[in-house]
Amino acid sequence: MAGRVPRAFVDNLLNRVDIVEVIDARVPLKKKGREYWACCPFHGEKTPSFSVSPNKQFYHCFGCQQSGNAIGFLMDYDHMEFVEAVETLAQQLGLEVPYEQGQGPRKPQGLDNLYDTLQDCSLFYQQQLKQSEMAIEYLRQRGISGQTAKEFAIGYAPSGWRSIKGDHKQLLEGGMLIEKDSGQHYDRFRNRLMFPIRDRRGRTIAFGGRVFNAEDNPKYLNSPETPVFHKGEEIYGLYELRKAVTQIDRIFVTEGYMDVVALVEHGFKTAVATLGTAINNAQIEKLFRSCKTLIFCFDGDAAGKNAAWRSLEQCLTSLKEGRLARFLFLPDGHDPDSFIRDQGASVFEQEIEKSATLTEFLFKTLLTECNVLSAEGKSQFLDRLRPYFMQIPLQSLKDQILIEVEKQLSIPLDNRLLLNLGETRNAEKSRTIIPENRWTAVKLAINLLLQKPQLGLGVGAQNHLAEASLPGVDLLLQLIDVIQEEPDITPQNLLSRFESSDHRLHLFQLAAVQPAMENDESIDLMFSDCLQRLQNKYIDLRRKQLIQKLQSGEQLTETEKIEHKQLFTKHF
Repeated sequence: MAGRVPRAFVDNLLNRVDIVEVIDARVPLKKKGREYWACCPFHGEKTPSFSVSPNKQFYHCFGCQQSGNAIGFLMDYDHMEFVEAVETLAQQLGLEVPYEQGQGPRKPQGLDNLYDTLQDCSLFYQQQLKQSEMAIEYLRQRGISGQTAKEFAIGYAPSGWRSIKGDHKQLLEGGMLIEKDSGQHYDRFRNRLMFPIRDRRGRTIAFGGRVFNAEDNPKYLNSPETPVFHKGEEIYGLYELRKAVTQIDRIFVTEGYMDVVALVEHGFKTAVATLGTAINNAQIEKLFRSCKTLIFCFDGDAAGKNAAWRSLEQCLTSLKEGRLARFLFLPDGHDPDSFIRDQGASVFEQEIEKSATLTEFLFKTLLTECNVLSAEGKSQFLDRLRPYFMQIPLQSLKDQILIEVEKQLSIPLDNRLLLNLGETRNAEKSRTIIPENRWTAVKLAINLLLQKPQLGLGVGAQNHLAEASLPGVDLLLQLIDVIQEEPDITPQNLLSRFESSDHRLHLFQLAAVQPAMENDESIDLMFSDCLQRLQNKYIDLRRKQLIQKLQSGEQLTETEKIEHKQLFTKHF
C-alpha cells in the first residue's frame, strides 16, 4: 500500500456502492416497508432485528446494536482490514484505489522486488530442509509431518556464514543479511529451523528461526523491522489459518511458532502466535474480526501468567457483543507444543473446557492481591478493579462484573454508584432505541439531519443554544458544522464522520428509527419545528436565569438588560 486511502475516494465509494447488494450477497434480505431485514449475522436470534437502509446506506441491529456502512460490514462479516474492504468494493465497481503520498506508510522503491527476494529465501530454506537429515529428524521427533511442514513452508538455514544468494541490497533491506563495520555481509539466520511469516495475501515478509539445541540462545530469532515487516502488526499463522478453515469458531493464541505447528498437527487448525513480543490491541482486534472467541494458551509459570495478564489488559476495549476471551494455563514445564505431544489432543481439549474466562482470570488475580475480608482490602480491590472495569465497552459484561463484586465483597448493588463502578450503567441505558411516540426536539432534529443532511445548510448561528447547554444540542451542532463545511455530504458520509466518535452508537440508533412523515416538505417543516422548539426552550431557560439573578438582588449588565427586554417582547 502506498499510503492512506483519500477520504474523498471513500466517500465516493460509499455513495456508489449499494449496501443492500453487498449484504444480500452474504445474508439474504427481505424487504419490509422502506427497509430490508434479516436475522442478525452477528448474534443468534430467531426474529429478524437486523435492518438495512437503502436510503441511508447503513445497517443496524436492534438486538446487539451492531451497525455500520458497507465497508464496516465487510470488515465485521468477512473479517477484512479497512483497506482490504475498500479494495474489494472498489474492484466490484471497476474502480482503482488511489493512495495518498506523504501520509501513512509510503511504498519504497523496489517493494515488489523485496517480496520476490524474501520468497526466494523461503524456497531456498525449504530446499535445504529436504537435504538436511538432522532437520528432518528433528521435525520427526517433534511429531511434525511432512504435510504440516509443507503447509507452513518450514525450512532450514544452513550453518554457513554466506549461504543465501541474491542481490545484497535487497537481502540487507529484507533483514536477511547483517553488515559488519568493515562492509562485509553474513547471513542473519544460521543452523536454524526456519518459519516464514506471511501477510494476509500469503507473501513472505519475514522469518523466525528456531535453534535445534534448547540450550542455545536466543531460542527464537526474528527478522528485524523492514519496509514490509512491522512486528506489532503481524500474527504468525493467521494466513495459514484463513486458508485452511472457512468457519472459524475459536482461535488459539500462543507464544511460539512450534506451538502453532504442533496444535495444527494434532487437529487444532486455528492456532496463531505473536512474534516475540506481547500481543497488542491492534492484533487482538484483527483476531476478533476473524472469530468471536480467543483462547490464550500460556505456560503455568510466572512468565506465562504475566504474558496472560498483558493480554487481558489489551483485550478489555475489544470486548464487544458476542466476543469472548479465555485463558488456558498449562502445567508448569509445559507449553502447548510439549503438552499436546505428551498428553494428546483429547486431554488438551479437556484443558480448554477448564480454561478461565477473562472475568474469572481478572477476579482470581485481584483477589490474590487483596484481602477482601477487611474494609481496607475491599477498598484496595475496588481501586485495582476500577481502571479495568471502565475500559470495557460491553454493558452486559459490566453488569455481570458488578454482580460478582456484590458476591465477593458483600456490597449491595444499590450502592455500586458510590463505588464509581456503576456510573456508566445509567448513561448506557439512556442510549436505547427511542420509541417513535417519545421523540424529543433535539433527537428528532438529529434523526432528520441523518436522513437529509442539507437541512443543516439553512440553519443560522445557533450559539445561544450552545450556551444554554440543552442535552444533546452539542451533538446537533457538531452535525450542522460538518454539513456546512461539506454542503453536498450524503447521509452515509455524514455518519462515517463520526465513526470514531463516542456518539457513534447513539447516532446509528437514532438513524435506524424512521419517524412517520409523508414527503420531503414534511421533513423540512418538522426540522424547522424542532429548531423552534429548541429556541423556545432556550428562551424559557434564559428568562429563568435572568429572573433568578434579579431576585437574588444582583444588577443586570447593560447587555443583559437589553436581552431581558427582548425575551419578554418577542422570540428570537
